[in-house]
Amino acid sequence: MQGMSIVRWRLAEYLEERNFTTYALVQAIGTTRMNTIYRIARRGDEPTRVDLPTLASVLDGLRKLTGQDVAITDVLEYIPDPESPTG
Repeated sequence: MQGMSIVRWRLAEYLEERNFTTYALVQAIGTTRMNTIYRIARRGDEPTRVDLPTLASVLDGLRKLTGQDVAITDVLEYIPDPESPTG
């Protein structure tokens, strides 16, 4: 059976690399979906589905928190299947 490529959240790493807490992000977002944000930022228990409005909120919150542009690739990572042909 062939493996699968995956897309995973890397929000925990992003916050850690910049010395921000999930709480600070939740405050920047000002969201009532605080549990969702905490779950996304918890390493090893990240959701496997991406809700686009939630993704937009995370990106907006990170921009507000850091004062910098934030790309989707800063918080989502594509890991190709190593057994998949590349071309």
